[in-house]
Amino acid sequence: MLLEEQIDLMKEEITAAVQACIQIKSVKDIENASPGAPFGPGVKEALDWTLALGNSFGLTIKNVEGYAGHIEMGKGELLGILGHLDVVPEGDGWSVPPYSGTIRDGKIFGRGALDDKGPTLAALFAMKAIKDANIPLNMRVRLILGTDEESGWDDMAYYLKKEEVPQIGFAPDAEFPVIHAEKGILHLELSKSYMTSFPHLVRIQGGERANVVPDRCDVTLKEISYTNLVNQLKNFSFPEGVSGNLESQESEQEVKLVFKGVSSHGSLPQNGKNAVLYALRFLRTLPLSSEEKQTLDFMLTYPGTGFYGEGFGVALSDEPSGKLSLSLGILDLTSENLRFVLDIRYPVTYQRDDVFLPIEKIAQSEGFTIKILSHQEPHHVPKDSPLVQSLLKAYSDVTGLEPFAFAIGGGTYAKVLPQGVAFGPTFPGEPEVIHCPDEYITVENLLKTTKVYTQAILNLAADVENQ
Repeated sequence: MLLEEQIDLMKEEITAAVQACIQIKSVKDIENASPGAPFGPGVKEALDWTLALGNSFGLTIKNVEGYAGHIEMGKGELLGILGHLDVVPEGDGWSVPPYSGTIRDGKIFGRGALDDKGPTLAALFAMKAIKDANIPLNMRVRLILGTDEESGWDDMAYYLKKEEVPQIGFAPDAEFPVIHAEKGILHLELSKSYMTSFPHLVRIQGGERANVVPDRCDVTLKEISYTNLVNQLKNFSFPEGVSGNLESQESEQEVKLVFKGVSSHGSLPQNGKNAVLYALRFLRTLPLSSEEKQTLDFMLTYPGTGFYGEGFGVALSDEPSGKLSLSLGILDLTSENLRFVLDIRYPVTYQRDDVFLPIEKIAQSEGFTIKILSHQEPHHVPKDSPLVQSLLKAYSDVTGLEPFAFAIGGGTYAKVLPQGVAFGPTFPGEPEVIHCPDEYITVENLLKTTKVYTQAILNLAADVENQ
């Protein structure tokens, strides 16, 4: 029996596994962390569940103190497949419960369906298919299960200290055909305090994670005419998908507004509609104090101008990886303090300081304290490398589609390997739904991805080709 036919027969099993994994809310929860569950009980449950599934397939498993785990088969040098089981918070705007694994119109909906539970399980079932077919391997194939990819990679830092590191492999956590270059990722926090309290701005809060374009911003105002707010909201021109509404009038002095936009991955701010920036633009139309207006103008001029760093003067670009991107991921402004976080993805031929120093200069001139929250160096594997060529062949042979290698702004676990690339699961031309409401993977693409990963493992780790 051909392996592709074998995978087709596993359709219901693969689909049910992805649904079950989605139903585990594996959002990082440090407040409820414990020994063996460093990122909270939900993440631990997802890791334990996936390891148990691998064990049921007759594969070797290991739990690395709850920071990560792996599932392994074969003998020889290591081929790494690096997925993750943690997910970003669900956010608003879902048409189905975000942790239901609902199937509708041939799509499995749920947070993590595409990022990254679906493709991680596709890789696991690819390993199962090869094992069940008794195909000999000349490498150990190790599926590494990360648990903190969305927040800080503390899982990988721990795992890499404790376990053998593959020299070659791929991360099923981006797009097909093959991503051979990943931009550097820089998360910056800027903050400052004010000498006197603002007369009107009580609180502006939007965004939960630096790497997600905020789809909601909550604003509390005081001593602003309620009638004026109603009229301004009615006359303000919001684009499609963006809204601003009076949520409540908590007292005669304070009024709450809620602005909603469209979320997207932080590396693709142009694909979202940042609720925080639209809130700031609306607030700028109100009769505020000069200091309040100056604060809003700073935000709208620097992080609020363009998607590619134009406001800070860091609109860098290169041939291998394209343009820098800059997204305002978090804003928390009170009447006395301002804090915001930037998500920046810079091209592979540039250094961190090419980006950081110009922003630091502007921040300091405006009285801000600037802090580097996290930084990942750029990563690049040549297009003509055996790894890239083997994966491109697997992709082309299974799908019949044109194989090509390209660069992205998103950062994947491929960066932790000396020779690592990102490989799937989104196919060319498909909508970008990672980190968005109604995230989904189609059942058809789930099976196709499993077949591609099966052939990729054979190309890299077997002496025989799939017949």
